[in-house]
Amino acid sequence: MGYISILIALLAGTAKGYMGKRLSNTVTTHRQSVFVNMVRMVICIFISAAVLAVEAWSSGFYMDGAAWGLGVLAGVTVSLFMVTWMLTVRRGAFMLISVAQMFGVVVTLVCSFIVFRDPITPWQLLAIAILTVAVLIMVSYSAGIKGRLSIGSVILLIVCGVSSGLYDFSLKLFTHYSEASISTLNLISYFVAAIALLTVFLLPSEGGKFDAGKMLRSTLITIAIMSVCLFINSYFKALANDYLLPAQVYPIYQAGGLIFSAVMAAVFFQEKITLRCVIGMALAFVAILLLK
Repeated sequence: MGYISILIALLAGTAKGYMGKRLSNTVTTHRQSVFVNMVRMVICIFISAAVLAVEAWSSGFYMDGAAWGLGVLAGVTVSLFMVTWMLTVRRGAFMLISVAQMFGVVVTLVCSFIVFRDPITPWQLLAIAILTVAVLIMVSYSAGIKGRLSIGSVILLIVCGVSSGLYDFSLKLFTHYSEASISTLNLISYFVAAIALLTVFLLPSEGGKFDAGKMLRSTLITIAIMSVCLFINSYFKALANDYLLPAQVYPIYQAGGLIFSAVMAAVFFQEKITLRCVIGMALAFVAILLLK
């Protein structure tokens, strides 16, 4: 069941990435990105509430303090990840984002060492070094497709990877410290993310106003599909943690995501798979295996 859960999460994550890449052609500013993801979180709230209601009707409802705290952590990190991902994917090749996002595994690894005293082996340190080289190669590959990355793009890329890792770590914490259902965590995290994004959206912006209604009408179907895919991805990734060790879940998920993303980028976005791209992906794949 654990491996099936990972496969479902991968398929949903790839579909979400495809729709997000398409949406990034419409979303051109930070304010627009915040708005679009805020709407996505609202839709996810309704989905999670419906699923949680069914679970509560069939098997009861349970809530503990850990679920609240970790829901807040997951909500803040997922909202940060979504906004930075959407802004970053416009500036670089899709495969660069996919490889750089793997640094989230390193963040999870370090956090696990700090909190659970999970050992970091010499092989894992070697994997981190190889992954660093892979990202640098992919930056060069992206420059050949999208042009050289600016300092702002690099910062967004780093924040995107770190927030992804912190979100995954919150799922690991949840499986250790809370007896509540995964749907409970999702509902809390989506609600917190929606509040966080709304707060940022209401802040004064130098970019001026934009027609939110017009944007919503043109992107609502895409946002709705992304919301469903996000819920499925989060639910089954967390479910996999109940059956497999984190050292199995995240390397398999990241390696599989790399393959799925490469196929999608080549088929749907005409990103040429050059020698540099192949080398970068191969090194990233080796690093993931070493991390496992």
